[in-house]
Parts: sequence; C-alpha cells; structure tokens
Amino acid sequence: MKQITVTNDMASQRLDKYLQRLLPSCPKSLIYKQLRKKNITLNSSKATGNEIVKAGDVISVFFSDETYEKFAAGEAVNTSVFERAYTEIKGIEAVYEDDKIVVFNKPANVLSQSADNKALSLNEYLVGYLLAKGAVTASSLQSFRPSVCNRLDRNTSGLILCAKTFEGSRYLSDKIKDKDLEKYYLAIVAGNFTGPSIDIKYVIKDEKENKLKFVSEDAPDAMMIKTGFEPVKCSDEISLVKVRLYTGKSHQIRAHLARLGFPILGDRKYGNEKSASMAKRQMLHSYRTVLEEGTDITAPMPADMMRLASKIGIREEDTL
Repeated sequence: MKQITVTNDMASQRLDKYLQRLLPSCPKSLIYKQLRKKNITLNSSKATGNEIVKAGDVISVFFSDETYEKFAAGEAVNTSVFERAYTEIKGIEAVYEDDKIVVFNKPANVLSQSADNKALSLNEYLVGYLLAKGAVTASSLQSFRPSVCNRLDRNTSGLILCAKTFEGSRYLSDKIKDKDLEKYYLAIVAGNFTGPSIDIKYVIKDEKENKLKFVSEDAPDAMMIKTGFEPVKCSDEISLVKVRLYTGKSHQIRAHLARLGFPILGDRKYGNEKSASMAKRQMLHSYRTVLEEGTDITAPMPADMMRLASKIGIREEDTL
C-alpha cells in the first residue's frame, strides 16, 4: 500500500486526473474500477474520481509495491532542451512571481510557444527557469508540465502569463476564459490617431493567409472583436496609442488598428508599404495586466519603441 499526500503544485484538480498523472501507465478503466472497489481511497474514504483534491489530502493506493511501480513508471523527461532554452534565450525578465504563476516580460523575436517543437520558445525557457530555481524536477515534470497560458506574436514584446503549478494553470485559464482580467498594450501607429475610444468589429480567420478578415456581423463564422483606444500623444506622422483588449483574438490589435487606418509601424502583415518600412518589427508591447485588485503588473516599453516615441516628445513616465 502507498500513501501519497497531495502537494500545493498538484492541488485543485479532479482526483481521477491526479491519479492519471500519478499512475501514467495505468489504464483509466482500471483506475475507476479500483476506486469503486476502495482499492484507491481519498482521506480513507471511498471516492468516485470527481472530487477536487486539496493540498494535504491523502490518497491511499492498495496495490502491491511491484504493481504500483509498474503503473507509476512513465517516460523519463529529458530536461536538456529546457536547460538549453534557459541558457540561450536572452533578455527575458520575471516581473511578477508567486507560488502558482510567473509573469515574464518577453522581448521581441522570441516565440511564446513553438509550433513544431523544434525551435526554442518561452515555453521551454519557463521550465528551464523553474528547474534552475529547484521549483520543479525531472520527476515532477512527468506529472505536470508548467506552461505559457497566453501568447504574444513573435515580434510583439511584453507580458506573458505562465503557470508554475496545476492550480496556477487553472487560475489563469479561468481568468482568461471568463475575461476576468484587464490587458493593455502600447502601439506606435502611422498617422495622427483620431480613432474611436472603443470599437467593435466582426472578423473571420483566413487560415491560408493566417490573417483576420473583416466581415459583417451576420457573416458565417463571424467573431466579434472589441478593442479600446486612448491616444497618448500624436503627430502628423506617428502616434502612441494605449490599447485595451476586451476580447482576445489572435492579431486583434494589429488588424483592428489597420482597419481604422492607423497601421502599427513595422507590421508587414496588416500595414502598408510605408508604415511597414518605418520600423524593423511591429511596434506593439503588452505593458500592463491587471489580474485582480492589488495585482497590477507592468513592463516598461522596450528601447526600440522608446526611441521612436521620443520623436514626438514621449517620456518613459508617459507610457505607464
């Protein structure tokens, strides 16, 4: 018989999911059968698997040592890619951290997540960062893998939310799904910004071009986007605009500003030839996230954007 005490990093998930992570080689059907037969109990009581486990809960597994070890043996996690990402990716700063989550300030030209698992990304950096701190181990990674919970385009800089624990993953997922957080960006756009303070449009995703296309509200598969805009300072040539995301569609800010006639400088997908040539990358930065009252996280505008903004008299304090 084995007794396992639930730790903070694995709390707040369903018992059956916990058991699947604890015993990765055990068939799900057998887990439910053993729960019914009380060969697996929660705090010495019969359980169904639907219970949400808490830190300190005790799970008793009435298997022989040989059977337990056979089911607990999962594929070993090779940590070398995470350690390499932590060593090789430069310029990432942890701007907020607690026992559940960490928020990084990502520089431009760093992937949030790798689509093909070949290129290094912030996702691998996160695990390498936690390995270096001793917050996770190769063994603990078999049952839970910390991960990025929101994405930024490769050439957009700023705040990215990451879960260190299962509880943190659930917390951030609920916040994002329920839109129970505030997300703000800074954008340097072409022209003297005269757009609306809040605007709603409807879009579809053109998968072939990986681009948002604007459509009428009643178009098939139309998705509503809602974005807020506040000009900080404007000139005839460029403007610095604070942007609030009310919905969170991929490319939303870039597409919405271009649709209004104020493309982001350096944006080669949605901008025009002139605006695209005015910067080496898209001048967009996720500078502020309010998770809840008392947790207001900010990241200063990066140097390349600050240099452009200074041309119209913007100071760093104007951007926060």
